[in-house]
Amino acid sequence: MLGSEQPGEAEAARRKLVEHLGTHRLSLTDLGMRLRDGARAAPTASFTQGAKELSLERQLSIARGAKLEVESELRRAQMQVNSLQQALQQAAFDVGRALRGQAQARLLASLGWAAAAIAAVMVLLLLARMPAQQLIHPRSAQHAAAGLRAGPDPGEQVMQLSPGEHYGIVLIQDLPVRLTPNEDAGVRAFLNRGMRVVIEQQARVGMQSWLLIRSVTGSGWVRGGDVLH
Repeated sequence: MLGSEQPGEAEAARRKLVEHLGTHRLSLTDLGMRLRDGARAAPTASFTQGAKELSLERQLSIARGAKLEVESELRRAQMQVNSLQQALQQAAFDVGRALRGQAQARLLASLGWAAAAIAAVMVLLLLARMPAQQLIHPRSAQHAAAGLRAGPDPGEQVMQLSPGEHYGIVLIQDLPVRLTPNEDAGVRAFLNRGMRVVIEQQARVGMQSWLLIRSVTGSGWVRGGDVLH
């Protein structure tokens, strides 16, 4: 209203302003000075506020960048964890397969040993049940048994048995009768297959079994497997 073109309105507005300033103990000069100071301070306040807003935007941008970087690191870490889990599962699968293979190999080996042991026991049982003469000379057992059933040769001298002695039948042709129980010992005589002899003694020299026999040619040593007894 102070700028009104009507003089009465402008004067009325001036008086109201003076009265209002008077209530606050101020003059028009004081009002002008305050208006001037306010005009000077306004740009500074606006600059300060703009700087504060710029600083906040910068901090917000930095925070957003940090957040994005953290999210990227988390994604990379998750990918590494997934890769490690897959590798662990594959390793567990490989270990399980290897253990199963070893268990099968041990089982097969155990079954093989068991089968071999059973076969060995069966062979031993069969050998234990077979007659001794068949173990010594299976091919000549029938000839020897035939000789025993036929009895002594009519032209053969009948030999008497002493206590602990028993008869035997020669199983091979030209059986050498040696002076001592040794393959290199001298030969006393040769006996024909089927000839009856008297077994006086049995001895074992090393891995070889020997028999001390008596026949019409005298006494001597022969191998245990060459005489049925």
